[in-house]
Amino acid sequence: MSDYLSRDDRAALEAEFDDLPVEAGTAADVSIVISVRLRGDELAAVERAASVAGVPLSTFIRQAALGAANPLDVRAASARAEAIQNEARKLIALLHGEVA
Repeated sequence: MSDYLSRDDRAALEAEFDDLPVEAGTAADVSIVISVRLRGDELAAVERAASVAGVPLSTFIRQAALGAANPLDVRAASARAEAIQNEARKLIALLHGEVA
């Protein structure tokens, strides 16, 4: 006797499970791999920059791409930095017993 099921037997077994609910989750965040074509000298320059930054090549490229897609608002950042400096000066004055 064969250990294999006939087509009809297999279909009958599979049919038993057709109506059973299946719990399946969805991936919250799916990453996609892309490729970029660089000349040898371009690759060498990007590799050096990644090395100087202390990050892997792929991380460096990803950060550069995202930075270009979402550029920093320098004016807003400068204004925020100035506000933080002013608050820091006030705190230092309070620590030294000076009242502004």
